[in-house]
Amino acid sequence: MSKDSFYTPKILADKLIGYVNKLEIKEVVDFCVGDGELLRAAESRWPGVKCFGTDISDIAVHTTISKHHKWKLSTLDFLDRSAKKKDKIFKTNKKFQLVLLNPPFSCFGAETNEIYLGEEKFLASTAMTFLTEALTHLKADGCLYAILPSSVAYAQKDEKLWNALEKQYNLCILEESSVRYFKGCSPRIILVSLNDFQQNSKYRNIPRISLDLNKVSVFRGKISMNLIPKEIGDYFMIHSTNIRNHRLTGLSIKPKNHLAEVTGPAILIPRVGNPNSTKICLIEKSETYVLSDCVMAIKFEDIREAKILFRYLQDNWQMVADLYTGTGARYITVEKLKQFLNLDLLDFNYPSSLAI
Repeated sequence: MSKDSFYTPKILADKLIGYVNKLEIKEVVDFCVGDGELLRAAESRWPGVKCFGTDISDIAVHTTISKHHKWKLSTLDFLDRSAKKKDKIFKTNKKFQLVLLNPPFSCFGAETNEIYLGEEKFLASTAMTFLTEALTHLKADGCLYAILPSSVAYAQKDEKLWNALEKQYNLCILEESSVRYFKGCSPRIILVSLNDFQQNSKYRNIPRISLDLNKVSVFRGKISMNLIPKEIGDYFMIHSTNIRNHRLTGLSIKPKNHLAEVTGPAILIPRVGNPNSTKICLIEKSETYVLSDCVMAIKFEDIREAKILFRYLQDNWQMVADLYTGTGARYITVEKLKQFLNLDLLDFNYPSSLAI
């Protein structure tokens, strides 16, 4: 399971706390405490509140508790129930009046988790799994406020669990923001409340996206331009300079490297260079090429979905361009592109007509 380390900025922590309706809070907990910003925001609003927290990072826990000696913090994997049974915070089956949460966001492709809500089992993203598990430590009259990637409100992966939480816990979207709050990470986020029946969701009838990202793969080419294989293969090689105006041009060599092969449908995008919306292209299902290490591929099973994503990237190019970093030649990584697909694409519902 992927674990993020993007700590909550103060402005976002204060914003989340500002939505909490309760006038008096005696105890608060954060199960992904990180550097403690959510708990500090709670202390600022309710002086004297007792603060509890856990984090999977031993460094984060020790660093945070060195600054807040009165807080009760533990190092553990919050989703490991056997570990929680032995922990000082959970061994008495303690419940909390207020839960604050900024859970790990990343969960790309087929990676899902099993989680129970009551007796019913669901498959869910990492963020929704943390959210649901946190509810088991909430008092009956308590409430939970969280920062989540907006993808959980739109992705098919979380639809059944989301609907169940809406019904049982009055899951409400309080705010949706396109502001990039997390340095080095680019998800759109939503602020949500659960079990606070004084809240009303600001969004209704959210359309779920039709793309099945479980069947999408992202990979980088394998051929270095300084070490092009001399053995001749069956397919032309694509370098970043061969992608122009959404087309492949100047293809001339066929180096043999099976690990560098890609067969469509796929979207090709340069890994390095100044990002330009005309320097991405789509290859059809019947086409096979080998890729240089300066080209990345987003591989689909369905050409229709590849065309939908291609159109989306064109219409939102600036968000793609922002993924390229570097003081010299700008570049993008496979992990950053995966993160973008998981956290940003999922909150758009592009109609299938765009694939034509």
